[in-house]
Amino acid sequence: NLVAAANEQSGEEQRYPICIGFIGHSTFKDEVGWNLVQNILEDYEPDVVQFFAPAVSYPPPGVKAKINVSNIVKLCQSYGCKVVAQVGSVKEGIEALDAGVDCIVAQGSEAGGHGLRRELGNGTLSLTKDLVKISQQRKRKVPVLAAGGIVDGKGLVAALSLGAHGAVLGTRLWASVEAIGPKTYKNALVKAQSCDDVIRTQVFDMISNSFRSTKWPVPYDSSGVLKNDTTKDWDDRLHELKEELDHPSNGRGVAKEFQNAEEGHRTITACVYAGQGVGDIDAIEPAYDIVKRVEKEASESLRYLQEVFMPLED
Repeated sequence: NLVAAANEQSGEEQRYPICIGFIGHSTFKDEVGWNLVQNILEDYEPDVVQFFAPAVSYPPPGVKAKINVSNIVKLCQSYGCKVVAQVGSVKEGIEALDAGVDCIVAQGSEAGGHGLRRELGNGTLSLTKDLVKISQQRKRKVPVLAAGGIVDGKGLVAALSLGAHGAVLGTRLWASVEAIGPKTYKNALVKAQSCDDVIRTQVFDMISNSFRSTKWPVPYDSSGVLKNDTTKDWDDRLHELKEELDHPSNGRGVAKEFQNAEEGHRTITACVYAGQGVGDIDAIEPAYDIVKRVEKEASESLRYLQEVFMPLED
């Protein structure tokens, strides 16, 4: 409905490009999900679709016989969509490239929100550099975008210097006027001082998975979040947390206390997704202003580099 309203306001001659994202493990677990995606592709005709966790999904035998494609990438491309795959490792990136995606998002472990467990993921710079190299060595050179810890123009320039075609600003754009989310959570992003306030942890996914019907599976059951009392109590005691969730030692239990914190938006114990660039977020602003400032900062950084860079003589 929002898409329809936006296009109606823009007039008959103009149509805003549409991008729709899907979480793979929950969307493509059965035939219902595959049929739903096909209906969405037909009804909304998106220009771009994005997949994550996993980046590439494969139809079960019964579904494959009906849609006659080898993977979700081919299905969406058959509807004229460009396909973006978000990956957290070189292995995932290669699989996505082999599947024929049109763009790779290299999500480093500095990113906020869900991603590979911290012992499985890679840093944004290293992952981006490696995937750019791999893509450039192929006959079909696919653009790579860097994600994770990037909130300003300096981060964008850093990504471009690695050969990336751009950057994804997750946490920075969540701290925007337009983004959906509790104001207390957004304000917590502004209050955060530095990357020291962020941790990638399994704690919140372990707790959520204990009571939610749709669970985050291994290896994506890990999130970049603001540190708080919950992470302090349990991040280095995951085995004890599991025991507590299975056999609560008190009347309410960890899961119930967490649910109450989420309902009340209490940041001291609830889950507030955040990437490691959060310390450079100073205000909740309109998305347009954020993007324009990032562009300006990037231009200023490039000019500075041109001034200080002294090429070696032959």
